[in-house]
This record gives sequence, C-alpha cells and structure tokens, in this order.
Amino acid sequence: MGGITNVVAFYIMAAPEIKTITDLKGKSVGVTRFGASGDVGIRMFLVKYGLEPVKDVPLIQLGGLPEIAVALSKKTIYAAALSQPMATVAQQGGARIFANLAKENIPFLHVGITTTRKFVRERRAQAKAYLRAYARAVHFMHTRKEETKAIFTRYTKIKDQGMLDGSIVYGYDFIEKVPLVKPAGFQVTLDDIAKKNPKAKTAKPEQFFDNSLVQELVDEGFFAKLWGKTP
Repeated sequence: MGGITNVVAFYIMAAPEIKTITDLKGKSVGVTRFGASGDVGIRMFLVKYGLEPVKDVPLIQLGGLPEIAVALSKKTIYAAALSQPMATVAQQGGARIFANLAKENIPFLHVGITTTRKFVRERRAQAKAYLRAYARAVHFMHTRKEETKAIFTRYTKIKDQGMLDGSIVYGYDFIEKVPLVKPAGFQVTLDDIAKKNPKAKTAKPEQFFDNSLVQELVDEGFFAKLWGKTP
C-alpha cells in the first residue's frame, strides 16, 4: 500500500583506481549473494552502461555487507553495491562513492509498505493512519536531523558520527516523501520472476499494490500541508 524506495537503494562503492565504468571490465565485483537486491542493482547498473555481468565483470558472492567492505579495503574486489552505514565503513577503508543509484533512474521497488487486501478493506482508517504516521516520521528525519541521529544511536548503538551522518543522507537520497508505488519498479521484479515462472509474464504490476490510500492523502492536501508545498 506504499512505496518507501522506488529505486535500487545502494551506492556503488569502488576502489580509487576505478575512474570510469569501463575500468570495471575484467575486475571482480562483490555481492552478498546472487539474486539479492544488491546483486540486482549492480547488474542493472552494469547493463545500463553496456557491460555484461559475469562475462565482462565477474561477480563474487561474499555473504554480507561487512564482508564486502573488508574485501574492498583489501582489493579482493574493486566495486560493490552498499547501503549505509557500511558504505561509510568502505569509505573509511579507502573506497569511494562511484555512483549513487538514486540518480541513475533505475526503477526497482526496493522497500514497500505491505499489508493484506483484507486489512485495507476492513480497517482502511487504521491503514491510512499508519501512512500518515510514516509520512510524519520521514518529515521528522528531514527537519530534525540531530534528534534523528539520537534516535538512530539509541536503536542501532552506532556512535560513529560519519556513519550516522551517512545514514541520514542515505535516507534523504532514497526514501520517498510521498510513498506512492511506482509501477515501473514493480515491473522489474515481475520481469525477473518471469525467467522462472511463466505466469509472471502476463501479470501486471497493478495487481500487487494499491496506491489509493496514499493518493487520498495527496488529494486531501496532507503532504502539501506537511511539507509546506507539494513534495
């Protein structure tokens, strides 16, 4: 019933010697595991710029984001898709942000707000209240940075200021202010599933989400009043 992130929510981190996308040809790139969101993201990024994953750029499964950050620092790999706070850890180890996938126009429903059709049908008011609360939390993050950092610290136990600042910027970069699900992002998932499940070839993105609650809030002026203008 809502789209938190409609793009692949990662930064492409790379070794300092990687200056252009073509520098990745023949260089190993790390992923947590094949089929994970980071793997999907790096493959889509490579294809966008004319490189064929595996054939042109070897992909290595490393298990987790901390392992990827270590591999980057040791030059076992030369690039990877990382979220925060591990992107900051990778920077501290000598890597740099090579690309921000929020700016690459690569659609992908990375994170959604999910419920059942029954809940939306029978408890529509509560579902809508949840979306209002969520939207206010996003607004809080944008307008009360220091308090947001304190909340991050409380629940993550992270005290490193670079990691905290990076995590907030990550939220600014990737989280939708108006959480509408974008069909193009869902279509990417259907296209991937269709490789193994023929039924996905005839499925439509709109079968799997309901934007009506968020749209009602838009039409009622909720977001315009919250932000002082339409985001």
